[in-house]
Amino acid sequence: MTSGPSSTPRIRVLSIPAGHDYVRHAVGPAAGVEVLADPVLDPAEPARWWPHPALEAAERPEVLDGADLVHVHFGYEHRTPGQVAEFVAAVGARGLPLLVTVHDLTNPHEPDPAAHLERTGHLVRGADAVITLTAGAAAEIRRHWGVDAHVIPHPRLMPPEITEPHRRGRLDTLCDQHARTREPAPRAVGVVLGSLRAGVAVEELLHPLAAALPPGTRLVMMVRSDALAAAREPGHPRHAAAIELDRLGPAVEIREHEHLSDADLCAALAGFDALVLPHRHGTHSGWLELCRDLGLPPVIPAIGHLVQQWGPGAASYDPARVSTEALTSELHAALPAALEGPPVPTRSPDAEDAAVARAHHILYREAVRNADRDADLHTGRPLSNRRLVKPLHVFPGGDH
Repeated sequence: MTSGPSSTPRIRVLSIPAGHDYVRHAVGPAAGVEVLADPVLDPAEPARWWPHPALEAAERPEVLDGADLVHVHFGYEHRTPGQVAEFVAAVGARGLPLLVTVHDLTNPHEPDPAAHLERTGHLVRGADAVITLTAGAAAEIRRHWGVDAHVIPHPRLMPPEITEPHRRGRLDTLCDQHARTREPAPRAVGVVLGSLRAGVAVEELLHPLAAALPPGTRLVMMVRSDALAAAREPGHPRHAAAIELDRLGPAVEIREHEHLSDADLCAALAGFDALVLPHRHGTHSGWLELCRDLGLPPVIPAIGHLVQQWGPGAASYDPARVSTEALTSELHAALPAALEGPPVPTRSPDAEDAAVARAHHILYREAVRNADRDADLHTGRPLSNRRLVKPLHVFPGGDH
């Protein structure tokens, strides 16, 4: 550890990754914590942190140099379960505390959940402290591995200077519409399909969604133009999805786009009156937090712990419905619930970020203190002694 201007030693955190919106808001700047910057992997793309070289600590021990603590968040799906186990052992061999935030028990981008669960299991069992975002996910971690996780909810995703103008504009529009006696303006429901990854439902969702739209509501599908062009080729894994999108024709707006900056993405989402999340599987979602940032009502698939992450009043549907009719019926109820419901509660970004960062800093200090104690006693690294056994619960249940 290094010493800063005050007498409190500064904890140098090797965060995997550091350059992610979640990490920036969840850990935040503090006098006693320094999050080490991600290495520059490509000068032409300096913000790219993946694949993170710190995960190769078993092969390249020097990637851990300069750290007092290692905190894994994302980006380990390219490593085999065996390689993840070797990474955990390499961190332990250096005497460094290991913290893990379990964002996903089921990786939303992988069709087979088994390998991700095995990789995550190695991290959870080897960690000095485990964090997750909801009480439901913490219970699942306990069932899988017998480990008590600290529940620290997802903070805001985007900086307020990007999202607040859109959120206030939405509120002003809603107030203006309620004050008028004339017919309400046409409404738009959005769906972000991104790059058509495996976990994004298209074939089974689009027709029920179009059929369930309330009168005077249009459906807008946002999709990466390069992904859609590739999927139009026969033999592509998402070829059926591309065919379905092309068949929808004029009834639905297919809005193709290139990569969007944060500001452009928020501007596009702010034009919707509700956003349908098209996930087939997953555990938590940053899209929900972006909806909260923007004051945009989501329609949430009842998968993983997304409904709990959002909190009371969630409009939801079950994407696993076996019939088109059943899914249409659920969406027929969920869409009006999102469109006609009360405004999304306003966040308190500074207070939320401060509470979440404070919880992380408590865990960091305790983990480093325990590691120093074990080093002084020459006891090695017995996890039964090093585990942080008093779970923190910030905003219990994931409610904001």
